[in-house]
Amino acid sequence: NLEEKKEATTPTKTFASFILLDKAELDIDLLQRLIREDWNLTFAETSMNEDRQILVADVNGMTLAISLMPAPIPDQEAVKNARTNFRWPGAVEVAEQHQAHILVALMYKENPVEEAAKLFVKICSSCLKLPNATAINTLGTVFEPNFYMNAAKTALEQDELPILNLVFFGIYSEDGKTVSGYTFGMEQFEKRNMEVLNSQHDPNEVMEFLYDIVGYVLEQNVLLQDGETIGFSEEQRLPITLIDSSILEQKTLQIGF
Repeated sequence: NLEEKKEATTPTKTFASFILLDKAELDIDLLQRLIREDWNLTFAETSMNEDRQILVADVNGMTLAISLMPAPIPDQEAVKNARTNFRWPGAVEVAEQHQAHILVALMYKENPVEEAAKLFVKICSSCLKLPNATAINTLGTVFEPNFYMNAAKTALEQDELPILNLVFFGIYSEDGKTVSGYTFGMEQFEKRNMEVLNSQHDPNEVMEFLYDIVGYVLEQNVLLQDGETIGFSEEQRLPITLIDSSILEQKTLQIGF
């Protein structure tokens, strides 16, 4: 049977993030209320463990799992990741102080990645409203709750893809004179991450440029290729080069900006 065969070859894909907590408790009833109030979303629990600390639910054919982990994230991962967030000076301290975390995972097969991504961001955003939530460890960094919630609300209210919740934009300078930037998270959409190296532009311009390209690639479902050029005007022709990234330890597309 062809239908059965097709199903067997569709891989399960997963979005996953950790909500940092200052104490090890998860009020599932409150969380479900927040999700309902924030997004008008309700779902039937398909299973719940005895002490009501793990919720599994089916949402439009996707499997959502929310689990309390009564200990900090192992191997100091949150603290290491917090160091990449140049926008939030307090990130490392918050990460160092977390006592427990919630694992939020969304598994999907047939649904479009955009649908899964939007649902996942909605759930994480509502989790951050829990009274003991202090931050979210996602995309190799740690975000401040208000930043994450505001970015989600702004995009999702207009039914747009919440790019700032799904892709991290890192900015750094190696020589103190030029600016480099990178994206992290594009692989969830089966796209390559992108980098700008040693640009003469200021950090905000590099960040905006990468944001615009990510928006273009995801919204138009474009596959950028090594050796092509890209531009946002008639005159602009910026070279695209496939490189071995020194910062991400993967192949990325370097864009000459």
